[in-house]
Amino acid sequence: MIIANKNYDEASVFTPENLLREARRQKNIPEGKVPAVCVLDPDGDLVAYLIRKNQATLNAYWGCYHTKMYDVHYDRADFGIIGCAVGAPFAVLIAEQLFVSGCKLLISITSSGIIHPPQNGAKFILIEEALRDEGTSHHYIAPDKKSAIHPLLAKSLLTHFENADLKISIGKSWTTDAPYRETPSAIDYAKLSGVHCVEMEAAALYAFSEVKRKDVICYARLTNTMARTEGDFEKGEEMGSLDDLELIRHTINATMKNRRYHWDHIYDTKSPNEVSWTQDIPLTSLKLIRTLSLPKNARIIDVGGGDSRLVDYLLSEGYEDITVLDISERALEKAKERLGKNADRVRWIVSDITEFKPDDVYDLWHDRATFHFLLSPEQVAAYVGLVNRWVKGYLVVGTFSTDGPLKCSGLDIRQYDEDSMTRTFENSFEKMECFTVDHDTPFSTRQNFLFCSFKKRATPLP
Repeated sequence: MIIANKNYDEASVFTPENLLREARRQKNIPEGKVPAVCVLDPDGDLVAYLIRKNQATLNAYWGCYHTKMYDVHYDRADFGIIGCAVGAPFAVLIAEQLFVSGCKLLISITSSGIIHPPQNGAKFILIEEALRDEGTSHHYIAPDKKSAIHPLLAKSLLTHFENADLKISIGKSWTTDAPYRETPSAIDYAKLSGVHCVEMEAAALYAFSEVKRKDVICYARLTNTMARTEGDFEKGEEMGSLDDLELIRHTINATMKNRRYHWDHIYDTKSPNEVSWTQDIPLTSLKLIRTLSLPKNARIIDVGGGDSRLVDYLLSEGYEDITVLDISERALEKAKERLGKNADRVRWIVSDITEFKPDDVYDLWHDRATFHFLLSPEQVAAYVGLVNRWVKGYLVVGTFSTDGPLKCSGLDIRQYDEDSMTRTFENSFEKMECFTVDHDTPFSTRQNFLFCSFKKRATPLP
């Protein structure tokens, strides 16, 4: 009966936005956003610890009827936390409301029973996939689908924890609605299914995240063997709160503060008509490149090229030595898929520009997407040092102008005008021309860009 009459593509009549509207009205709660990172603490022990230590303050904007949210700042990590959201239906109810209230990443840390302990002795399991022995997930995805973490999230976390001082393991959980029906036969089935632990939320949270395209990470803290021995359910110092805080800090560093994950996620979840930088024909860049009259064997690099179509046009115009660099592997994969066999004619490099180590000089360095994301003087200096050393011909840079936006894809940017751009590169490059141009985004807004072209000086300025 639970899966009868389900239309998974049909929108719900009852929405979290409308519920929160009424809650705010009745409780006189002001409009405002919750923190970008939110944590579910089903046990409630971490919330209790933070309140006791005066490290949590009540959030003024959380409009939920059923829970309170607390704002926390811990070791340069900021997040909101909600306690005692136990079980799949309650956890997903809260998740729905969190993401329409401003949450960008939801972390759940729940106690779990041990089915098969990890070999590395880790206290925490990063739940990769959950056995769907509950009802809520079946309202979001069909019974034959897996309920699992997004692969990019898992990859980012595992890469980070390889060098972290907190040990985790990755594995499969069993999500149940009925903890007191964990029978011997059910446990045996879970073991045969490769399950490491049993908990009550992950399958539903991951099903929600897949359908709503939201970032959700579920951890299981291994705390018990279903109370079959006396002294079970021990979590350690302060009921495990210190470990939980470190897990949250590491998770934020691995995702929200990880630029590679940020861009991989955007390119994996958004189509070209959902991102502002899309151009069917990169006319401004092509015009500037054509004025340089480069030979067809000129060595060209497009920095932050992503899945831009500039490479398509450069290939069609006969250029033979093209490199596309981007921080996002997924962006380059999409470009390769589009180009088909022609992708073999291009050199593809996955790198953060501040970590890039070229192996030869370039005749042309083109950048319409990266430079304005470098905010600190150290980042800008590293970029300038790269082009000074590795560009022997021309530099073409497009950035947001002083009349352009202050953010792009949720990230702060740095604006430039002609004078500030010229000063940045003047030691090794002579300005050829600078001009502003309006870019029309796929969603009918305009962004003002500054484009400048430079020629390498024969001798750097003193």
